[in-house]
Amino acid sequence: MVEHRKTTFLLLLFIILTPLLRLSPDTAANAQNLQYYINHEYAKVFVNKDGSIDLIYDIEIACVSGSFNVSYIGQPKADFNLGEAFDEKGNALKISKVSGSSEVEVDFHSRVFAGESVRFNLTTSVPKMVYLDTLNPGYAGLQFIPQWWEETSLKELRVLIVLPKGAVKEQIKTPPDRFYNSTFTDPETGGLVVYWEKFDLAPNENFPVGVSFPKELVGQYQVQRTGWDAFVYNILLPNAPIIGAGVVLLVVIVLVVRNAAKRRPYEKPRLRIESLGVRRGLTAVEAAWLLGLGPVKIVVAMLYGLMQKRAVWVTESEPKLKLEVQPEFRDAAGTKDLPIRYYEHRFIDSVKDDGTLEENGLASAVALVRDTVEEKMRGYNRQENVKYYQGIVEQAWKQVEGAGTPELASTAFDENLLWLYLDGDFGNKFKGNLGNQVFIPDPAWWWYWWWARPNPHPPVPGTGAPTGGEIKPQPLPGGEFADKVVSSLEKSANDLVTNLEKFADSIAPAKAEPSHAPARRGSGGFCACANCACACACVSCACACAGGRVR
Repeated sequence: MVEHRKTTFLLLLFIILTPLLRLSPDTAANAQNLQYYINHEYAKVFVNKDGSIDLIYDIEIACVSGSFNVSYIGQPKADFNLGEAFDEKGNALKISKVSGSSEVEVDFHSRVFAGESVRFNLTTSVPKMVYLDTLNPGYAGLQFIPQWWEETSLKELRVLIVLPKGAVKEQIKTPPDRFYNSTFTDPETGGLVVYWEKFDLAPNENFPVGVSFPKELVGQYQVQRTGWDAFVYNILLPNAPIIGAGVVLLVVIVLVVRNAAKRRPYEKPRLRIESLGVRRGLTAVEAAWLLGLGPVKIVVAMLYGLMQKRAVWVTESEPKLKLEVQPEFRDAAGTKDLPIRYYEHRFIDSVKDDGTLEENGLASAVALVRDTVEEKMRGYNRQENVKYYQGIVEQAWKQVEGAGTPELASTAFDENLLWLYLDGDFGNKFKGNLGNQVFIPDPAWWWYWWWARPNPHPPVPGTGAPTGGEIKPQPLPGGEFADKVVSSLEKSANDLVTNLEKFADSIAPAKAEPSHAPARRGSGGFCACANCACACACVSCACACAGGRVR
């Protein structure tokens, strides 16, 4: 008997300690030190005739510190089918469904350490993803939310939805708040491809897209139930056992609470509304919209940010501003250390072949900043955030003021230029706070030399230095330096936009109707993915039900 109890005790001890033993000190330390980011995520969705989709992910994950050898990729529904996965070296990767979730576990061929990256693709198929579009008679379609990431940022996201053969651009419809970037023909299937892209997604930020098309292009589609039918079929019946158990538990709790609350003094109810605090991580350009500095100032900040990155330079300043985009920035995401942000892409696209700027494109860039910031601020306390970013501006002034030498002051000014520019009283504060400082303009400061020097020569691509001889920087008193910088900024605003009032008015209204009709108007509907509830803005709900991560 004693021996039996001893055996039972050892067995229980083994069960309890086994998970703890697996987590070695090295593993625990790695989990704490693990840092990574997603260099790119490309999602390609093939819409099939039977209403299913084939989903291909191409993902590159870079390890900053620690190490990992597994990634978890969320799928639209729990009843998906596994395909295959390969890394960039052609190694077949082991993949499996994660029990109790809508995730795929991808085991890499070898562990990925700091300074390394892994690129892989994953193929799955998901049935019953196309739904009848009840707001557009004769149409069907789907909404898709690509994999988002819980713990880290995503630098570049591309989404391609390949429609069945026969779809034409003029007939497709998209949600009013998520127009596609472009369309083209898929060389593999001959079907129309609808393409979206987004850059610099924050942790847990998702990017829903959707498309609707003539229902004749597919043989099968689901009917989205509404009202009482939706409640019965989508919620009540699938969850009947859980609801029944919940009702029983609720009755028991009510009886217990009722007995405990007898003769308890009545306490007046209080309404409390919780809101998120500070939304950190906005760029200076995004903060400019939050601080209400106006579209023209936002455009100038975009220009100076691109000039600091050496992505554009000025070829002519008189009689009209003309820019030139460096080739490596025209169709790329920038360099590793100087990535081009989403609104900078839109600015670059506004530079015409002759170097002049297309004002509608600039307005579109500002509208993109507006919409992005408003989305990021959803749920956050706006007043707290305004104070927070005003504090960043004040801190930028202090860094320049506290610099001990002209060289340090000049470097601090260059690094903080965009934040200093967000000060509503930039010119006066510059002269008042920094008038006694001495600055040494650097030859690489394109943003300074292009208008401060008379008849400047265009810079040599890739060097940042104007041609026509070496420039020897001369120290300038803060007041004189301030005059040149302020006049340069004012000229920037006047030359970028010819009609300031008209330009400002073009940003203020709500979004204009697209050239192609949106899939839905009015309030959104409701649908439920398996194991995941999503608010749908299109005709169906195809969402990654869990944020991605690595281990």
